[in-house]
Amino acid sequence: RALALTASPPTLRRAAHLAGRLALFAPRSLSALSMPRKAAGAQPAREGTLDMLSARSSAVRARLGNDSNVSVDYIEACGDCFYLAIESALSEICGWQPYYAVAMQRQLVASQITDETYQLYQLLHAQRAEGFAFMQGVDSLEALRRRVLVRGKQHRPHKCVWADGFAMEVIANHFGVLLLVIDERVQESQMFTRIAPRGACAPSSSGEASELDPSQSLVLLHSSSREHMNLIMYNGKKLPQLGDLPAKLQRLWGISAARRSAGGSH
Repeated sequence: RALALTASPPTLRRAAHLAGRLALFAPRSLSALSMPRKAAGAQPAREGTLDMLSARSSAVRARLGNDSNVSVDYIEACGDCFYLAIESALSEICGWQPYYAVAMQRQLVASQITDETYQLYQLLHAQRAEGFAFMQGVDSLEALRRRVLVRGKQHRPHKCVWADGFAMEVIANHFGVLLLVIDERVQESQMFTRIAPRGACAPSSSGEASELDPSQSLVLLHSSSREHMNLIMYNGKKLPQLGDLPAKLQRLWGISAARRSAGGSH
């Protein structure tokens, strides 16, 4: 489906390229390129119940092969859930730091938004793509950056911009963390999404999975069907290393911890 009939071919090509890049990391539904936004309406009570059930520790653990080391750290549903999860995970090693704060993360994401990103979001909003209602009244790049800075905890969830694939990629690259997401909004074969920091992955010698350093820090996240994110802990750790996860869990995301030689090199 065309993004906008009135857009110029170069604009469409640039937008399509960026959309494809973001869709690889779709913790927010950028597959909306081909889906019209559904009319807003009351959600059936049972849908909310199912959403809650899918986020229970037992349900998340079942997604991960009933590994007894898996538990869930529940995050407040305020529109900042992704950023709060990252703040909590990064604070585990050396304690809380100001640059882990939600406000600083949002500032970082806002600073990375380019005119190309703004044009893409404009086109998606014009096509009534699901999840882009926040673009209503946003008429410039600077206005979009200001909107991204708005915190849900201070202004209510529907008034802030939830973290999408672009935001998650920015955070992964800046802090050098691997994001491993279980996404309940998609079919099971596509449920496990990873966002690796730039340069972290290397082709596997077996050709079956991307190899990463076993010391690579990672954040495990569960995204519910209503796009709420909770932090998954492994063996009580909020910021485990890839080597802490058994191979069977690594394979769910198509990755593996690279083996080291006796001398310590790959």
